[in-house]
Amino acid sequence: MSSTEMVLTVSALVYTASLVVLLAWLRRLPAAKRRYCYPVVGVVGFATVMTALSALGIGFVDIAGSETDLPKILDDFVTYSTLYVVTVLLANESHRTLAIVAGIPLVQVLAFNVAAIAGGPIALAGILVAVVGHGVLAYLFAGPIWRRADALPDDQRLLHWKSRNLLLFLTGMLIAYAIIAIGNVFDPFVITVLSEYIGLLIRVGFAGFLFANVDAITVDKIDLTEVVSETFAGQSAD
Repeated sequence: MSSTEMVLTVSALVYTASLVVLLAWLRRLPAAKRRYCYPVVGVVGFATVMTALSALGIGFVDIAGSETDLPKILDDFVTYSTLYVVTVLLANESHRTLAIVAGIPLVQVLAFNVAAIAGGPIALAGILVAVVGHGVLAYLFAGPIWRRADALPDDQRLLHWKSRNLLLFLTGMLIAYAIIAIGNVFDPFVITVLSEYIGLLIRVGFAGFLFANVDAITVDKIDLTEVVSETFAGQSAD
């Protein structure tokens, strides 16, 4: 087993243990609040499977001479869109805003992976797209979404504020790491360790934060299944 495989295996085990804890914790939460927690548990569960596949060497493909980890890319697509959507839901936002916020992380992940493979001017363009995308998300959360949150009870508004700050900070840290990684500043082992550590912070850290503060949610009228179906229906129509 290579050092990279060892790091991925350890990461998969940590995800597995975290998932078990979250599932046990979930059963102790009020039934009306669990629907806000199901998506983040799903994120941790999906990361567990995808990281295990990467540790086993499954899903790696050669693209333009670069070995690409498809399970990780798919995991990132699911993770960042889901966590941002949950944060927007805490502000009781519109389905249109949900669709926009869900789409931006997809573009960012794609841009960074293209940058990592292509190099040169295309890499710079990919990095720029990802950085600008983060700026747009920060603007939406600090502007329109925050104004919408004015109508929320104080506890839930504070929870949304803390959630958005935590997520923007962690993903900002991830972007900074990714830029350094593309520049080949560290060797593959260090890159893998940093990537998995930040990934765990985002996925498991966000889930733990939401679970610990779920009692602050007082607006229970949102149907997550309806929101997701209508959001993707709206994207298809566009």
